[in-house]
Amino acid sequence: MILAYLRHVIYFKKRGGHMENCYLGMAGHNVFNNKVKDIIHKNEHSVVLLALDISNFKYINDFYGMDEGDKVMQDIADYYFINEPLCLAAHGIGFDQFRGAYNVDGMTQEDVVSYITKKNERFEAELSERYPLVYQHVYVGLYFYNNPGLDVRMAVDRANLAKKSTKGRFDIHCCIYSEDNCNEYLEHMDMSNEFVHAYNENRIEIFLQPKISVSEGKAVGAEALVRMRNKEGELIPPVRFVPVLEHTGMIEKLDDIMLDKTFAFQRECINNGIRPVPISVNISRQRFTSDGLLGYVMELQQKYDIDASLVELEILETTFIDALDAMTDAINALRKQGFRINVDDFGSGYSSLNQIANIPADVIKFDRVFASRSLKNDKGRQVIKSLIQMLKMVNYELVFEGVETKEELDTVVSYGCDVIQGFYFDKPLPTKEFIQKYYKGSRESTYGT
Repeated sequence: MILAYLRHVIYFKKRGGHMENCYLGMAGHNVFNNKVKDIIHKNEHSVVLLALDISNFKYINDFYGMDEGDKVMQDIADYYFINEPLCLAAHGIGFDQFRGAYNVDGMTQEDVVSYITKKNERFEAELSERYPLVYQHVYVGLYFYNNPGLDVRMAVDRANLAKKSTKGRFDIHCCIYSEDNCNEYLEHMDMSNEFVHAYNENRIEIFLQPKISVSEGKAVGAEALVRMRNKEGELIPPVRFVPVLEHTGMIEKLDDIMLDKTFAFQRECINNGIRPVPISVNISRQRFTSDGLLGYVMELQQKYDIDASLVELEILETTFIDALDAMTDAINALRKQGFRINVDDFGSGYSSLNQIANIPADVIKFDRVFASRSLKNDKGRQVIKSLIQMLKMVNYELVFEGVETKEELDTVVSYGCDVIQGFYFDKPLPTKEFIQKYYKGSRESTYGT
């Protein structure tokens, strides 16, 4: 890679076009800043600063060789800077990262975004034809330099922040710096770092919400819900960190942590003479459609030596419907090994009856919002009743989530749904409290599932 970079330096220095305004490396960083500063102070042009990055660059080197990687760097330099008539100055700062200053006289911000977006689309299309094995996306952050008093380095940093705020977003090609989007990015980074520290310091926990059989009067299952504490021991609401982890791609790591902790908890119960109820774990779409989930789950099962029926995998209905083809093999393989699959939030995606009939799952969990709204009028109650009857006819086990009142409970039970999860019975509990409340005095010789 070092040799590739050196070749890139030589190339960037010797090519034609605006070569006198293209700079490399740490020394180039200072020269570029001074060049931009001079342009701004002379007030000759309206200037926008660009920070550019390209995704998956290393895979071009891995799959096609370093010579092809060099060509991509050369093409970026040519296309965006050296042969770009708007370019006033450019700076190559790494193998796949560049900064530049464009003259945008007479252009609105919308004009610039449109110009860059079309430019990116053309470049990505060309790369896709040349390197079909690697999906590549160009990220560009923009900062319109309309404050001559602002230090150039700070202006460049703002363009870079805008670029970083687009990472992982394949629906946009460039982003203009603003306090809102960049503050959101910084908050995401802070929360991602907090998650890493929480994992390393064992501050991620599972809470358990029981699934109660009304007819049996006991817990017949539970759902594992993630909880994360800050350094002071205070709980951070999942709504604050789960969406961040989904955005950054770290949600798969959280899935693996939750699975490991659930398997470990079940083993702890067995070691203490308790025969535990099955616990379901929410699995993200990203993890369920990724390679290696089955292998990881089997590895945990062997590590903790527990029956597969004690850990269930829970997937959102919308994920099932949107990605069923991609997940079918994984689902069937897991079920073959004895793991049960739950469809969570049934009703949130408004699936057709035909789709539901084809879902290779064991348990259907009615969405809390869908269920609570439907139970408020006669038509809604009839719909719920019909769905329960139909789903039971095709051998799905049913769980009603979000039951909070005696009226809701009585109505659902009268329709034939016996297993309930909701605040009417209990909130999610720390594992120790769950054991004390639902396993108190229970031992394998006296407690049955």
